[in-house]
Amino acid sequence: MTTKKTTTDDFDASNEVPSNWVKFNIEGEDKIMGTLIAIREMKSTLPGKEGELVKIYEVKADYGSFHELDEKKKVIDEPIVVEENSIWSIGGKPIIDRQMTNVRVGQKVGFKFTEEQPSKTKGFAPAKVIKVFTPKNDDGTAKMDTVWIEQNTSPLSALDQM
Repeated sequence: MTTKKTTTDDFDASNEVPSNWVKFNIEGEDKIMGTLIAIREMKSTLPGKEGELVKIYEVKADYGSFHELDEKKKVIDEPIVVEENSIWSIGGKPIIDRQMTNVRVGQKVGFKFTEEQPSKTKGFAPAKVIKVFTPKNDDGTAKMDTVWIEQNTSPLSALDQM
């Protein structure tokens, strides 16, 4: 069997898939709005919480932006602009998990870094308050992404993903 050689290295840095984790660093500015497409769990790697399951919320973005930190833990001025239809992960924590209890897959949802609260433990970083928003239709019902729901719940959607 012969294989076609490519002129570029498939494992070149330019082909690397970026990590799409939303990072909340500027109070009142960092946010994302989109469709909740999945809720999964993974084991924590945080010191003292290794192995505990934490929720991860997957969002198909409508819009948003957030700021990353440089290697010295300083906020980078230029925000990451969230592109429409890109997929982003938001790590859960107890306060977010409680707010997400009644949010359904396919529903429009937003996450916004609204404030910092001083740490209850001396020497620890302040707690970031991330609020969850669920837009409503004119009649007060939850705004759903009907196109996404239809594409992902039709009998053919399972075949499309094979």
